[in-house]
Amino acid sequence: MDPEPLGAYLPRTSTAVAFASAALATVTAALLLELSHTLAERARGRWYAGNGRDVFHVAAALALAVALFVAGHPPALCGFAAAAVCAPSLLALDGLPARRRTRVGLLLAIFALGMAAPVLAPRQVVDGANALPRAAFPPRR
Repeated sequence: MDPEPLGAYLPRTSTAVAFASAALATVTAALLLELSHTLAERARGRWYAGNGRDVFHVAAALALAVALFVAGHPPALCGFAAAAVCAPSLLALDGLPARRRTRVGLLLAIFALGMAAPVLAPRQVVDGANALPRAAFPPRR
């Protein structure tokens, strides 16, 4: 049998620890994006308000990727999934409401929805992700 294109599902901890790490990563990512937005509002026109925000965006994606790795996802899929989960929140960030509590709540909701499938059904997500390259690039015989 050919090896999995993106890697195999390999549980690294218990389900409870995987859920806890995903919850912590979700909160961390939402707070990092909120901090990025708040600092950008205060530092208009400075370097931070542009390129400096990316440091917080990468940190948010890294927190999600680590949580997915703990849950058993292969490293290649962790990076892809973390980026896919972060993308909607980054696209919506500057258009979210001005009230901080509302903005943080919406960011939490976006991240929680994005992390739900990879955390609740990790084996199915990994199997589905591996099926795509196998279907697109069938092995030659």
